Amino acid sequence: MSQKFVEEHGGNIHKASKILNMKINDIIDFSANINPLGIPPALKETLISSIDTLVYYPDPEYHRLRSQLSDYTGVPSGRIIPGNGSLEIIFLLLKVLKPKNILIPAPSFSEYEKAAADFGINIRFFKLKEEESFRLNINRLRKEISVGVECILICNPNNPTSTLVSFEEMKLIIDLASRYKTTIIIDEAFIELTVGGACNSMANLVGKYDNLFIIRAFTKVFAVPGLRLGYGIGNEELVATMRSKQQPWSVNILAACAGNYLVDAEEYLQRTEAWLIEEKEWLYESMKAIPGLKPFKPDTNFILVKLCGTKNATELEESMAQRGILIRNASNFRFLDEHFFRVAVRDRASNRSLVEALKEEMKSKRLVFQ
Repeated sequence: MSQKFVEEHGGNIHKASKILNMKINDIIDFSANINPLGIPPALKETLISSIDTLVYYPDPEYHRLRSQLSDYTGVPSGRIIPGNGSLEIIFLLLKVLKPKNILIPAPSFSEYEKAAADFGINIRFFKLKEEESFRLNINRLRKEISVGVECILICNPNNPTSTLVSFEEMKLIIDLASRYKTTIIIDEAFIELTVGGACNSMANLVGKYDNLFIIRAFTKVFAVPGLRLGYGIGNEELVATMRSKQQPWSVNILAACAGNYLVDAEEYLQRTEAWLIEEKEWLYESMKAIPGLKPFKPDTNFILVKLCGTKNATELEESMAQRGILIRNASNFRFLDEHFFRVAVRDRASNRSLVEALKEEMKSKRLVFQ
């Protein structure tokens, strides 16, 4: 019987452990795109040393956290709003903006569509084409903006396609959108997990463009998804309105204390970039050499792959899970089908295990290659 090993967003290793009757430590999770370097030791020390603060309510204004995020991003604290993960920021932003319509390049993170639907926003999709390697076609997007759209939400780098729009190209989009009074929302949850890291961010342009809003996440790059800490960067008036609509104490006090670590983050970020440069290329080239797989060149810490034979992603997901390896079936992303799956880039030993298992799986059934 078919089993669902991975939740809609990936990363439910607890459910997989129960279904597979395996210990969590015996499962390699490629379904969640988390930094495999693990929690930075200094961040762990910060959290442990802050445990006694749990007897207090968090500062409802998050003055210290916003100041620390300001130092980290170079953006004034009045333009920053922390949230319970980036998801809270996405929903809160659309609740406040209330655009009549929104354009979303897709395939992309499904929660954008859910948030827009919750607030009755008319959704248009800008299809990312396989023949363009799922990269954002700037010329086509320019035409959409010129036709007229109130809001555009771009995931950069994009999940699940692992494609990054360059700083120069994104600035062209923002410039054009500004002329047409179109709001540009850029979700940069994985921006530190690109080569160049935060240098690829558009955050330093927020002061120049009132129509620009950036969403960032603390938890992907620092490997603490359970902490739930994200933040938004925008013009001060919009941020102030969002804060007035936000539930009190939505960021728990330990998550708020995590900001203390940011002053020491540079060495960890450098190690992360060195790992990423080596491992994403190694894994991409290794999967490209497996008959029946078509990986798309990645710009961040995960890779979208197409199955080019008769085997589908559900079959592969299940058979890989029996080997103790979780992959992300990508067939439920808009504009993708049962031929697509996604894998995180992990450490070399785990990546080797994935490649060897994929080689065996692709040989295990007669395939008709396209």
